[in-house]
Amino acid sequence: MYIESVQLKNFRNYDSLELTFDKGTNIFYGNNAQGKTNILESLYLCGTTKSHRGSKDKEIVKFGEEEAHIRMMVNRNQINYKIDMHLRKNKAKGVAINGLPIKKASELFGVVNMVFFSPEDLNIIKNGPGERRRFLDMELCQLDKIYLKDLASYNHRNKLLKDMYVQPGLKGTLDIWDMQMVEYGRRIIEKRKRFVEELNEIIQNIHFNLTGGTENLRVIYEPSCPGQELEKTVSENRERDMRMKITSAGPHRDDLCMEVNGIDIRRYGSQGQ
Repeated sequence: MYIESVQLKNFRNYDSLELTFDKGTNIFYGNNAQGKTNILESLYLCGTTKSHRGSKDKEIVKFGEEEAHIRMMVNRNQINYKIDMHLRKNKAKGVAINGLPIKKASELFGVVNMVFFSPEDLNIIKNGPGERRRFLDMELCQLDKIYLKDLASYNHRNKLLKDMYVQPGLKGTLDIWDMQMVEYGRRIIEKRKRFVEELNEIIQNIHFNLTGGTENLRVIYEPSCPGQELEKTVSENRERDMRMKITSAGPHRDDLCMEVNGIDIRRYGSQGQ
């Protein structure tokens, strides 16, 4: 897969821009604050519907304009895809693949695979568990559409717990939602565990070589509840969950620990590390 070209209109600091890319390595260079990162952001946004900066659509549209447009041409396995994205200040974004509007971001996954490295990635370490779960989910959703479906289905129980506050009769359906949440949760936990194992196989040698053989990096998956204990934990916490109107245990509370030479760099790592 490679990106053939991108066209921008009213995106960040660009009135209009058209770029064609090489199949190999492409390098952008120039003075600061000229929009190099904005180009990369547009590609990531068009491939995932999310900004790596966490920006809202209205912040991306050029000052003085009401909407922006990105068009990205992708070649995947000798098949061409045209991805169009309209960003509006006061409306939801619109996305189309080969001229056909899509309703869910998941329809983009499998067309484009993105890995984005930027200074904002430090937030994976420096911020809370939510940032690290977001990293896990973004990578896995691009690799596995079933994971994406499981993740979306898993979250339904929380909505039910909130709805039960105004519709007590829904309590009768909680057994079914608990069973489904446990099933989806176990699959999510297992896939996250395998992903972290595979990630370690790749990054450990890379980091060891980058540091001249002085540092050993290891990522540790920290599930809030092991998959085999999820059903029991959900059952034990049910009364509390109903009072709090939120599910208190499960993969939505997982975390990742990053260790260098056995030291947790979430707490003790330097900026350079």
